[in-house]
Amino acid sequence: MSQKQHRSAQRRAEKRHRREVERRRARTVAHQDGPGAPGVLRRRGPDDLVPSVDEETVVHPYLSHRYREREFLVRGTPWRWRREMPGFWTHAEVAALADDALLGALAERGLVVSRAEVLAHIARMPAGGSAWRMSRIHWLPAVRSRSLSAPDRDFLGLAAVELWRRLRPEAPPLESLLALLADADDLPDHDATGRLGGLLRFLAAARARGGPDSAGEIGGVRLPLGEECVRLGIRALGLADDHPELAAEAIVEVEHWLGQVDLDDNNFLQRLLAMICDKLGRHPEAEERLRVALAQRPDQAATRRVLAVHLHEHAGGERARLVEALELWDSARRLDEADESDEDFVEEEALYQEIREDIVESLRLHDAAVEAAE
Repeated sequence: MSQKQHRSAQRRAEKRHRREVERRRARTVAHQDGPGAPGVLRRRGPDDLVPSVDEETVVHPYLSHRYREREFLVRGTPWRWRREMPGFWTHAEVAALADDALLGALAERGLVVSRAEVLAHIARMPAGGSAWRMSRIHWLPAVRSRSLSAPDRDFLGLAAVELWRRLRPEAPPLESLLALLADADDLPDHDATGRLGGLLRFLAAARARGGPDSAGEIGGVRLPLGEECVRLGIRALGLADDHPELAAEAIVEVEHWLGQVDLDDNNFLQRLLAMICDKLGRHPEAEERLRVALAQRPDQAATRRVLAVHLHEHAGGERARLVEALELWDSARRLDEADESDEDFVEEEALYQEIREDIVESLRLHDAAVEAAE
């Protein structure tokens, strides 16, 4: 198989997985009472009210807040933030306040609280728990929360994050972990190595906290760690040629998470790691990972396709490997019937036939060589 064909097959696999993730996220949103994950933000009229991030129920409110900052400030301008988000504070603005100014700003919003009281509230939360959640449990009931505007509600959340960070630096809140993820996403699209490095730091920090507990939560909050591992793997695959050392780090990091994420994510991660190993020249390891993935989910056509391509490219003169490659390729076709309504149907059909012909031709040439040698 040519490099062009290999890259095309790789893009097809990645695109299919992204569709699976989007469908899974859509199903989750459909079962939520709130409006779901942050949608496309739009320019608001003078009478539009921006809701508190508490109303976005799929992702953590702190990440929703950072998402808004990214759209209007990081990728926009300060004036756009002020126009689109009137009265709202950024996390950096809150972090710039001295302790007394921060406590005074809370008092202006109806919450009179001392450092000792904040420490007592932190002590009543799970270790490394969410400061934002703490503000909803212990602070909102202390003020007339229904009279608080959306900007003031969100200010309480950001203030709780900042005070917890300062008062308990040895045991920071969950939002300190989430900030690593948000910081990575804030980087420009062209800074691929920076984004990959940020994801590595996030997942390593999540492991340092002990990883998810038996309920799949960290600090009492469920995080989409499987999706972040997948993002890491996809980015590492794209950078493996130019930055093999980063790709190797990604393999080590993802290895820690295998078995701790959703089975579909786990299976896809094994395929991704195999592809990265192939690019790094670690061919036996790549094959081993693909066979593990196939044993875990024999019904996954994508695994059969990737393993077939691997066996064909690294047949080593063994006819049995070419035969197995053809069997895997054809069985994948039976499991994953072509959808003529798919926008990529024509391209995928041509790619399927081209790769199959390559495998058949390799078998023919092998047999012809053996016959000529007799």
